[in-house]
Amino acid sequence: MTDNKEFSISSNGDRWSIETNDGDIVVLHTANKPSGGQQTRKALSDFLEESVGKPEHTALLQILGQSKNEINDQLGNEVVDPSVFDKG
Repeated sequence: MTDNKEFSISSNGDRWSIETNDGDIVVLHTANKPSGGQQTRKALSDFLEESVGKPEHTALLQILGQSKNEINDQLGNEVVDPSVFDKG
């Protein structure tokens, strides 16, 4: 069974979600409609490694249960804009 949880939407309409299927966890990126809406999947570990500092990375860490302080530590003590956590 596949479970999908959206965790970030960019200002241009790109969407990111976590997809789990039989214990495997991947990040699903859906491009915005003007870009064709193509979907790509990445292993969770690859996504976390490649997207450090991006809003979608911060949003994913938040839903995975890390505190804002832990996120800031990972980003090199940069201050994270609190609005990235307001994903309604």
